Amino acid sequence: MKFLTSGIRTDPENRLIISDQFDTASEFSAREAGRSARGSSKSLITGPAGKKRLAKLTVEGTWALTPEHDLKLRVSGSSRPLSGKTIIFRGHIEHAKGDSLTFRIREYENILGIRSGTISLKGRWRADRYNRITFEVRKGKGRYDTLTFQGAWNVTKSNELIYKYRKTRLKTKEREEKTLIFRGYWQLGKGRLLYRLERSSDSFFSFKASFRSGALSSNDRTMRYTVGITYSKGKVFRKVRETVTIYGNWRLARDLKVWFEVTYSGGRRKKIEFGLEKLIRKGSSINLFLRDKSGGNLGISVEFLKTFRNDAEFFLALSRAGKESSILGGVTVKF
Repeated sequence: MKFLTSGIRTDPENRLIISDQFDTASEFSAREAGRSARGSSKSLITGPAGKKRLAKLTVEGTWALTPEHDLKLRVSGSSRPLSGKTIIFRGHIEHAKGDSLTFRIREYENILGIRSGTISLKGRWRADRYNRITFEVRKGKGRYDTLTFQGAWNVTKSNELIYKYRKTRLKTKEREEKTLIFRGYWQLGKGRLLYRLERSSDSFFSFKASFRSGALSSNDRTMRYTVGITYSKGKVFRKVRETVTIYGNWRLARDLKVWFEVTYSGGRRKKIEFGLEKLIRKGSSINLFLRDKSGGNLGISVEFLKTFRNDAEFFLALSRAGKESSILGGVTVKF
């Protein structure tokens, strides 16, 4: 069966909906099949002689990502007449949003008769146990298919997480670089770096990470973490260690609230807020030992130098806090 004209989309359960007309009268030749599927005839749809026109075809299956970052759908046995086939959509990932992934099919490539179009999959973004980026395609009844991105990600000076990959142009055979930008903001946890995507309550990356230095100064403009990423290249697994640098400024309010203010692209500003484990004054400086928002000890301290040397009101607040621990929620103040 060959598509004559094709409109493609996905439904709320990420099933593929193919509409318009089909023709089963002609079949692709073996030569065309090999070229279209790169050696796999399962990527081709053929059928018996005779003609049949359909208005719409609903296709269920399992979504995955190929090593070339193309999108493929392994059709389930219940989705006749395509059962057992694997449809490969060649193109590039166009958008990575909070609850979706949009894939653009290359206009010049004839895949099952589809010359152009986009496929939008709904789901959520996650990091797996190897710190790789994944997209979980939402299915019915709480099930998900997982698209795994086999490569290392990194962070820009605008504090945004990006993923780069290379593809081969089918016509020229040249390699081209593609970049996915994930709009979001950072949070910290014990032994974890969290990156939450904008406009989504369900998409975030939680990476296993270690802080590069436990002692900081308020003059420091960066926070550095080490992240190990394990990914596969063919059948070979490789592990890389990436340094993730978050740029920002330390802030301390008179009520002893402390945060790291991070600026993202477009001038967006977000606070990484902390709780206090303890506070120690040394001469004209104070050391703050930090907790995450849930109360976990981060093993991070920040020294504020001379910030409040002549601020009698501030030190009066510290003295009161030492006597009335409820003001700081259990913070220990030592002079």
